[in-house]
Amino acid sequence: MMLLILAETGSQSWNPFASFGVTSWEPLIANLIAFVLICLILRIFAFKPIRQMLQKRKDRIAEGENMRAESERRLASVQKEAKEILIKAGHDGQEQIEKARQAAAKLLQDKEEEAKRIARDIVAKSQESAALDARKNQEELKNEFVRMVALATSHVSGKVLTEEDHRRINQELIKELRP
Repeated sequence: MMLLILAETGSQSWNPFASFGVTSWEPLIANLIAFVLICLILRIFAFKPIRQMLQKRKDRIAEGENMRAESERRLASVQKEAKEILIKAGHDGQEQIEKARQAAAKLLQDKEEEAKRIARDIVAKSQESAALDARKNQEELKNEFVRMVALATSHVSGKVLTEEDHRRINQELIKELRP
């Protein structure tokens, strides 16, 4: 079929773009060469730097996202550590409080025991003092009683008692008063 078209136009050169209004090849080829050169120039001097800039921007955005993700991980880690530290501090604080309570209870018990010991000592000393005072009072009462008996005896008998009489009467009364 092509051959038929070429054969019919025999003297004319073949022009597939004639229907588009292209009458000669020279301007078309010049425009094609200019178009290809402009595409190459744009690709080298415009599109390539723009692509590089866009790639750098994409890389920076990716780096920023990575840094944000890393920061979030670090923040989560720091928050977890802080929480663990607070929990540990709480437990340590409770242990310290418990130790302080135990120490206070032991101190209170020691002080109570010491107070009881002191109270027993005071009671024992007061009992000893009371017993000593009671013996002293008994001795004074005995002596007073002996003196009164001697006085009563001298009044009843009507004679003045000698020192020997007083001693003998005292010994007899002491023997009778002792249980």
